[in-house]
Amino acid sequence: MEWNMTTLQTDDLRHHILSQSAHAVRRITRATASRVRCEWERHNQFKWRNKPGLQVQAAVFRERLSSYWRDLAQLLSHGATHTSQLLVPLAFERMGNNASDQQLHGWIKDMKRVKDMLRTKLTGWVHDMQLASKQVEHYEMEEDKDGPGNLIIRRPLLSERLLRYQPWSLSSDDDFSALCMERQPEASQMFSLADQLYAFHRVSWYNAADYIYSFYEDDFKIVDEEWQLEDRSHDTLSVNTDCVQLLVNALDHPTCPLEDLPLEAVKQRERCREQLWDDVVQRSPHIPVTSYLAYTQRINVNLCLLAWMAVNSYGICQDVPFSMIQSVHDARCYFDSPDDQSCLQSNATDAICSVSRAILLLKCREFSSIRTSYNCKFTSYAFPLFHSSSSVLYQKLTEETLNYRNSLNNATLKYKDFKIDSLKPLEISFILINIIFRFSTAGVYMYLPQLRNLPGKIFLSFQITCITQILCSEVVYRMAGVPDLPTAVLIDSALTLLSCIWLNSFCYQMYSCVRHLRLPNQLLPAEVSQLFRREVLCVFIPWSIVCVAAVALEKTSKYYLIHSRIVVLAGISLSVAFNLVCLGLLGYIYLRNRCSIRQLEIVDNKKFASKKQCLFMSVKAIILSGTGIIIRIGFHQAQGIAQFVYYMHLVTMVQGPVLFVCFVCNGTTLPILKNRILLWWNPTDIPAGVELCSAAERNLARRNNEQSPFSESSL
Repeated sequence: MEWNMTTLQTDDLRHHILSQSAHAVRRITRATASRVRCEWERHNQFKWRNKPGLQVQAAVFRERLSSYWRDLAQLLSHGATHTSQLLVPLAFERMGNNASDQQLHGWIKDMKRVKDMLRTKLTGWVHDMQLASKQVEHYEMEEDKDGPGNLIIRRPLLSERLLRYQPWSLSSDDDFSALCMERQPEASQMFSLADQLYAFHRVSWYNAADYIYSFYEDDFKIVDEEWQLEDRSHDTLSVNTDCVQLLVNALDHPTCPLEDLPLEAVKQRERCREQLWDDVVQRSPHIPVTSYLAYTQRINVNLCLLAWMAVNSYGICQDVPFSMIQSVHDARCYFDSPDDQSCLQSNATDAICSVSRAILLLKCREFSSIRTSYNCKFTSYAFPLFHSSSSVLYQKLTEETLNYRNSLNNATLKYKDFKIDSLKPLEISFILINIIFRFSTAGVYMYLPQLRNLPGKIFLSFQITCITQILCSEVVYRMAGVPDLPTAVLIDSALTLLSCIWLNSFCYQMYSCVRHLRLPNQLLPAEVSQLFRREVLCVFIPWSIVCVAAVALEKTSKYYLIHSRIVVLAGISLSVAFNLVCLGLLGYIYLRNRCSIRQLEIVDNKKFASKKQCLFMSVKAIILSGTGIIIRIGFHQAQGIAQFVYYMHLVTMVQGPVLFVCFVCNGTTLPILKNRILLWWNPTDIPAGVELCSAAERNLARRNNEQSPFSESSL
C-alpha cells in the first residue's frame, strides 16, 4: 500500500500492517532457511552411482538444482516486495512521529524515494536469481577422467557465481546523507535503515545461494567457464562531450537523490545514455579534431573511466537495476559479437549502464574496486524487525578506499569546463578585437589601389573567409545557438580548409612572381581580373570536392564521422604542405642567387634586411604557410586537459591584430595609408612622390617601366 499521513499517524492501523509485513518477511526468511535444510536432507538421500545411469542422474540433479534456484528466486521476489513496503512504517517507528503535518508530508515523500532506491537494488537481485535458475538447466555433467569415480559439473559464465559482484550497500557513497541533510535532517537515518535492510538481503540470499555447492563438494568438482579477461584499462573511445560534461557535472556538483529531478533533466539523462551507447558501439578510438568547436563536440575518454563515470552513485544509471548476470551477458555480446547487437538483453537506453558495470568489474584491473571493497567493509547485522535498535551496519572507509575514490574523481574532473566561465569576458573581448582588426585589414586592402593587385585580391579573399568563419562559429553559433553543433563544426572545418587553399594560391603567386622576375604591379587591370577569376576557380574546385565528400560521409551515417574528419584533416594537411613547398622553393631560389652573385664576385654592402624586417618576414611566413593552423589542430588532437585547449583557443583570437601589424603596419603600406588619410584633412598638401602630372606623363612613365618581351625572356 502507499503510506500517507493518516495511515502513519493512526497507531492501530500502522502497528497492524507493520506487524503483518514483518511477519511476512520473517516467514519468507524461515522458508529460505527451511529450503536450504530441505536440500541438505535430499542430498543425504541422494547417492551417486558412476555407472550406466550417470546421464539420467545428472538430469535429475540439474532439475533439482534448477528447482532450488527457482524457489530462492520466488522467495526473494516476495521478500523484496515486502521489505520495500516495510521500509516506510519501520522508519516512522524508529524516527518518531513528532513532526508537523507539513514536515510529515515531506518526510513521507523522501522515504518513498529511498524506498524506490531500495526496490531498484532488490529488483536487480531478483532478476539475477531468475536468470541463474534458467542457466542451471544448461549445466553439463561428466565423469572426471583424471579421477575415476569423481564427477565434474561445468558451469557457464552466466551462472550464480556472478552474484558475488552485486554491490554490498544501497549507496556506494556516504555523501548522500551529507547532501540531503539540509533538505531532510533525518536523511542519514533513512539511508542507514535502507542500507541495513539491503545488507540483510545481500548476506542472507547470497549465503543461501552459495551453500548449495558446499553440500556437494565431495561429490563433484566444479569447473567454471572462463571469459578472456584481457585488461581494457587503457582503451579509449571518442564520445559526445555533452554527455561527458553531464557526467562530470553530476560528480562535481552532486544533487540529493531525494530531490525530484525536472522532467527535462530526466529526459537528458536518457538521451545521454542512448548517445553514449551509440558512441561505445561505434568503437572509434580517436576522431580527428579540426577546430575548437570540434573539440567541444567529441572527446577521447578512457573506456574504464567512462564506465565508472556512468555507473557511480552520482551518475546517470541510478534508476537502472543492477543485474550482474544480464550485465555480463550484454558485455559478452559487445566484446564477442561486435557486429551483432541483437543479442543484447538490455534496451538501448539501459545498455550503457549494463555493459559499463560488467566492464568495470571484469575488464578493468586498474579501475577494479572489488579488492578495495573487500578490504574496507565489515558488515554486522541483526534482523531489524524484532528490535528497532538491534540492527547495525558498519562500513569502514580505509585510506586505500579514499585514495582510490579520490583518484577516480580527479581523473574525471579533468574533463570539466570546456569553457571557463571566469574567462568569458576575456574571450568576448578577444573575439571583438580579432573581428575589428580583421575588418580593418580587409578595409585597407579594399581602400588602397596599390593593394588591389592579384596577391592583394587573394589575401583579401583569405581575410573575408576568416571573418566569415569567426562570425559563424564565435558569434552566430555561440550567441544564437544555430545551427546545431555538428553542422557548425562542418561549416567551421570547411572555412578553415578554404582559408588554407587561399593561402595556397597566394604562396603560388609569390613563387610565380619570383620565378618569372615579374612584380604583381606590372599586370594590367584586365589581366589581373582574368587571373583572379582563374584563381577563384582553382580554389573552389578542390575545396568543393573535399567538402562534398565530408558532408556526404557525415550525413550518410554517424558511423562515418571519423572518415569525414579524416578527409577534412587530410585536405588541410596537404594544403599546408603545398604552402611549405612553395616557401621552401622561394628560400632555395634566394640562396642559389646569393651563391651565384658571390661567384661573380659582386659585392654589395647592403644587408638583406634589418632585424625588424626579418622578424616581420618570419611571422608572415608562419601565417602564410598555415603552420599555425596545423599547430592548433595538433594541439587539439592531443586531447589534453580541457582548460589548456581553451587557452589555446583564446590565443588564436590574437590572429587579427598580428595580421594587421604584419601586412599593414610595414614600411610599404603604412606610409601610403598615412598619406591617403592625411589627404582627407588637407587635400592641397601633396606628399613627395605623389605630385600631380598630366595623363601623357603618366602614360609615358608606364611605357618606360614596361619591359619588352625580348628583355623579359632574356632575363
